[in-house]
Amino acid sequence: MHDDDHAPPARIGLEPARAFDSAAFEEAVRAMLRACGVGDDDLAGHMANTPKRVRELWERRLLGGHGSDPATILGTGFDDPRQDLVVVRGIAVHGVCPHHLVPFRGVAHVAYLPGGRLHGFGRIARLVDALAHRFTYQEWLTRDIADALVHHGRARGALAVVECEQLCLLLGEDRRGDERVLTTAYAGCYTDDSVLRQEALRTLELTSGT
Repeated sequence: MHDDDHAPPARIGLEPARAFDSAAFEEAVRAMLRACGVGDDDLAGHMANTPKRVRELWERRLLGGHGSDPATILGTGFDDPRQDLVVVRGIAVHGVCPHHLVPFRGVAHVAYLPGGRLHGFGRIARLVDALAHRFTYQEWLTRDIADALVHHGRARGALAVVECEQLCLLLGEDRRGDERVLTTAYAGCYTDDSVLRQEALRTLELTSGT
């Protein structure tokens, strides 16, 4: 294992410069609706609660990860000498692309080789949520998951595969509407050991073995 395998990740998504401002967000939604041509009668009538609903969705579900600590969510796990491969497949995932401020959604597959500690499966799924519910790119998210398992989870190696529909891509001109983006990231011993990588990918059923 490299000396820097347990070094802190370089960054996790786009870190906001200040805390989420609920009042300013709701006022911004009202301003956006007015800019879209929505009249004051509608804003005071059947859309009166729309700014609050939008704010709650963004604050709690789309950007809630900005207020969470991945290390705390993953926890310390528990001591265990086993070093067998652990795989969690099909974790539902969504985030917000910083370029167009539209969501992406899909699934994450995670594999790790324990380095003396095991972690609850639910903890791993919540770790993915904490890293995804931010302004982030799918590429960054995939890297963040793998790095967090090695840095915070003390895994010997970690592999993350994320497959998502990117709404900014699906809404683009001349698109068929069924494109999906697949990203992979390796950390720890998976960085240089292609045999271990192929074993993990075969277990994830993402490559064909011979």
